[in-house]
Amino acid sequence: MSLQQRLLGAILLIALGVIFIPVLLDGAGYKSRQQREIEMPPRPEFPPLEETALKPVVPTHLKQQRQPAPPLAAVAPPSEPEPVQLQPAFTLQVATFSKEATAIALRDKLRKKGHTAYVDSTSTDSHTSYRVRIGPELEMARLEALKARILKEEKLDGFIANYP
Repeated sequence: MSLQQRLLGAILLIALGVIFIPVLLDGAGYKSRQQREIEMPPRPEFPPLEETALKPVVPTHLKQQRQPAPPLAAVAPPSEPEPVQLQPAFTLQVATFSKEATAIALRDKLRKKGHTAYVDSTSTDSHTSYRVRIGPELEMARLEALKARILKEEKLDGFIANYP
């Protein structure tokens, strides 16, 4: 008997829920969040094209009187442009390897941690070495701080070099 009463009570609660929950949750909150009133400015009024007064346009070649070209002897030779002064840049070299795969693996590890790492190779008569560097940076102080952090986090000791 008590099992039947429990089942009957459960059925009544589910039926009441089916009837009253949709009434309580009619979606009014969703509608108020999604529907917005957009105020459009009034349409601007333009004068009809017939009423617009246009000024005549004078071609530029008629505005200026053409000057005769200077004689060829008076023309100065073109001057050479001034050399551009480049600001020196620096890079932090953290490791040197004889195998390219090892250098690329370290570069990829540093890149995953958010550093701008790259591999630079140098060749001599006997072998090729691969240097893993971070940078370039214009401020040496930023690289000094990065060097201390890399030593602490990655256990890599490096030195600051000029960026080519």
